[in-house]
Amino acid sequence: MEGRNRFVILLALVLFASVPAQSANQPAAARISSTHTASCLVKITFDPLVLSLDSLTIDYLMHSTSVGGRIAREMLDISPDQVSDIFIIEALGGASGRVLPEPSPMRRATPTGMNEYEYEMMKERERLGREYTASTARPGSSRRTSATTAMPPNSAAEQTILLKLQVNLPENVKPAAEEFMYALVDGLRSTLVKVFEDYKLRYESQLKLAEQEAARAETDLREKQKTLREISRSRVLDHDQILADIYRLRQEVQAAKMSQASNQVISDATTKRISEIQIKITEQLENDAISIEQQKIIDLIGKLLVEAEKQAKAGTITTSQVDEIKERLARERIAKATRRESLSKSLGGNLIESLNKELADRLIQETQQEASLTSMEKQLVEAESLLAKADDYELLSLKSGMAKQSLQESILWRDRTSRQIRLLQSPMVSILGGE
Repeated sequence: MEGRNRFVILLALVLFASVPAQSANQPAAARISSTHTASCLVKITFDPLVLSLDSLTIDYLMHSTSVGGRIAREMLDISPDQVSDIFIIEALGGASGRVLPEPSPMRRATPTGMNEYEYEMMKERERLGREYTASTARPGSSRRTSATTAMPPNSAAEQTILLKLQVNLPENVKPAAEEFMYALVDGLRSTLVKVFEDYKLRYESQLKLAEQEAARAETDLREKQKTLREISRSRVLDHDQILADIYRLRQEVQAAKMSQASNQVISDATTKRISEIQIKITEQLENDAISIEQQKIIDLIGKLLVEAEKQAKAGTITTSQVDEIKERLARERIAKATRRESLSKSLGGNLIESLNKELADRLIQETQQEASLTSMEKQLVEAESLLAKADDYELLSLKSGMAKQSLQESILWRDRTSRQIRLLQSPMVSILGGE
């Protein structure tokens, strides 16, 4: 009933906006047929998902002031109030007036894989088949049935209604019954076609909107994907993995700093130890009696060498005697150096050599640790920067997924709406015979 009411309202809007229609075969200026009666069979074929028609709806439509009343006024010059008395409509048979639910463009596909329009039509054909089988199985069933007689089970999606149109004009009215009958059929046809065109236009508007939405969703998805590539720069921005890397780097930086501090303490202690040993050795060497005596001998020989060189210049002694004094001076110096070296080793000189080598190794380690620490701190800064990018990447990935879903739904909506438009069937109103 709600579907019929909506259809009647739509028809009323179309009727008030429609223009007068004349049959192509019956121009107004042609000679009238001089008939007061005329009748014919009218076959109406329609798509039940577009138009919800039955004999009552058609009778109301043809007797309305916008169809029958307007044509009676224009052709017969009578008041629209008299239109109910000059023609009658008798239902001979056709499809039921059951209203099917209108397909929703955004609804998901049925489990069978068909779109909703096809699925609803399949169910309607099954229902019509059951009604047809039941009606033909009853004894004494007649072909002259009401307008709710079902279609055969092999009928297409469209349905058909058969009507008998009988025109009876009073004697005081222009004798143009045939012209009036054809004009009534033309008026019905143009009205139903106009309703169909409005219905189709609504779907075409939906198709345009779906195409715009699909284009917008595609542009939005492409922009988000481009931004994702710019953020990631071919890197895997896994939030949890980056957090794990940051934790590991911080641990390594802390360990490296602790090791560096420990090495520095050891290096300072080693340097202090070397300095202490050197001071001790210096003090012992300065107080060594043998070394002191050796230094006295060296000083004495040094003075003898000076005198000998003077005498050699004067010619009192030979140069070989001078060379002997130089040799003796050299032996004493070597003896003193050997004594100091021996004394130094006994006081810790070997330990100083070992400590210097250890100190040199630790200085090399400190240099390496410093370079490694600088590298880890740089990696830590980059990882923390990537973490911020990962947060943006995760949020944008979520939006990108929603944009992809929106694009899929828009494409599905567009394709289904396009298919529904292709499946729409325009109503056909034809005259099977006239008397």
